[in-house]
Amino acid sequence: MEQYGILTAPDTLRFERTLPGPIEKVWAYLTDPDKRGLWLARGDMELVEGGRVTLQFFHQELSPVQGPVPEKFKGMDQGHSFTGKVLRINAPYLLAFTWEGGSEVSFELEPDQNNTVRLTVTHRRLTPGQYSAAPGWHAHLDILDARLQGKTTDNFWKSFLQLEAAYQKRLVPAAETGMLIRKPVAEVFEAFIDPAITTKFWFTKSTGKLEKGKTVQWTWEMYNVTSTVTVLNIVPGKTIEIHWGSPGGEVNRVEWSFKPIGEGMTFVDIVMDGFHGDQQEILEKVSGSASGFCWVLAGLKALLEFNVRLNLVADRFPQGK
Repeated sequence: MEQYGILTAPDTLRFERTLPGPIEKVWAYLTDPDKRGLWLARGDMELVEGGRVTLQFFHQELSPVQGPVPEKFKGMDQGHSFTGKVLRINAPYLLAFTWEGGSEVSFELEPDQNNTVRLTVTHRRLTPGQYSAAPGWHAHLDILDARLQGKTTDNFWKSFLQLEAAYQKRLVPAAETGMLIRKPVAEVFEAFIDPAITTKFWFTKSTGKLEKGKTVQWTWEMYNVTSTVTVLNIVPGKTIEIHWGSPGGEVNRVEWSFKPIGEGMTFVDIVMDGFHGDQQEILEKVSGSASGFCWVLAGLKALLEFNVRLNLVADRFPQGK
């Protein structure tokens, strides 16, 4: 059975696990505050429809293996709690209640072969910004499985960070492409920093060079499009990282990586992420962005290697599509 959660709809995340039974034992680990506190969160739960649910998270207590709390979760260092309401209950087969942020979680239990239990966890009414719940649920369910087997697990936050990278690719795919440019890193790097060069193969106007912390405007005059670019980080000769978007629209993160190859050559890798929308919309954006950056890199290659301006970006949509 697949251990990773999947999106069954743009706002719905689902996990399926086969756990050691019997079903009454698994049910107890969902509803008994002490047992639930061993893998998810403590807190009283009124086991009737409309009953109050209290969840108190102490992630550092879920494993004897200690480790630092990630910087972005320092606010949970001393615990985290919220309350919800039981929506549906049918012991020992179904439990559903509201979750923080206006979302809902359901647990469905079904007896399976060899005294095992199929557990389905469904988290509904999520926004793309809440997809970070996926590595959390995965880590918690790993701990539940271990507890039911009488085993211990690694530090929660260590597991979470390892899973976070995997889910970023699984749930919110990134556009990625790359190309070998037969010029030294310094020259290729400068081509993306200095608009006097970049305007020869990509956009047509810019309000300035890229510098860390600086915001500039890029314009494609042939399409009457202007984007705001905020430079998040620059490591000379190695990486460029920006936020890129239009006022009032979606803002994406783009990162360039520059790797020296052989004698005086450079491999440029470009990754763009942070796409919003339903799954189909995100996939279309990923495909379109990856294709667009291929044209950009092809134009750069022709310019630096052969001093030829191919006008690929403008000619891709000659009618201004």
